[in-house]
Amino acid sequence: MREFFSMGVVVSALELLQNGGEFILLGIWGILLAVCRRRVFRSVCREAALEGGEKGRMLRAMTLKFQKSYEVHVEISDRDTFVRKYICQEKRMRVSLPRWRYLPERLAGIILCVGAVEVALLDWLGYGQGLTWQRGTMALGSAAAVLGLSLLLEVDSLWEQIHILLLDYVSNTLYPRQIHVYEAFEKETDAANSFAKGIKGQRSEKEKLADGQVNDEAQKTAQKNATAIPLTLKKEEEKIFQEVLSDFLG
Repeated sequence: MREFFSMGVVVSALELLQNGGEFILLGIWGILLAVCRRRVFRSVCREAALEGGEKGRMLRAMTLKFQKSYEVHVEISDRDTFVRKYICQEKRMRVSLPRWRYLPERLAGIILCVGAVEVALLDWLGYGQGLTWQRGTMALGSAAAVLGLSLLLEVDSLWEQIHILLLDYVSNTLYPRQIHVYEAFEKETDAANSFAKGIKGQRSEKEKLADGQVNDEAQKTAQKNATAIPLTLKKEEEKIFQEVLSDFLG
């Protein structure tokens, strides 16, 4: 049963390819991509909008990014570039937003290239013009369907709307907060520097006092030694000393 089912699938696939079914499949895939792209960008717009004071996922992520920036004292001056880089880094279904923006149009270009190659190959192999024109027409039709739906569901306006929403949030909410935090950091650093200077001044004064006390003690001892009374002997004591010395030397 399984072998019969697999053989049926292979036969139907070959018949589909012989009738130009690959262009039909590529066209359906391109239409689905155009519809999915529109839904993706609408969801991103909802996440970037500040509705009712509640932050979406993108706003929360950008808030964390700003917190990390001012925690390490990194000021964000070019807000427009920061927002554009953030949008370009966002991914949906493992595909970045810039790729989603042009994905259906690129698939339409791939369909045209496949159709041109297939038409040239069939003409070189000597197939009839009927089959060649059929494949070319199917390729053009599939690409036109994908491009038409892409234009109908274009997302350039949504892209700009996302950029405006995030830039407004950064400029009016996060950037003033960042400036306030920087001012707080400057006050803290000034207080810390003044405290450190005060401690250094106190230490230097204590060292000066200690050095002054040591110098005063040295001066006092020198003065005492200088003012001490010299040792003198009386005449009788000097005679006795000389006699004892002469007896000792003998």
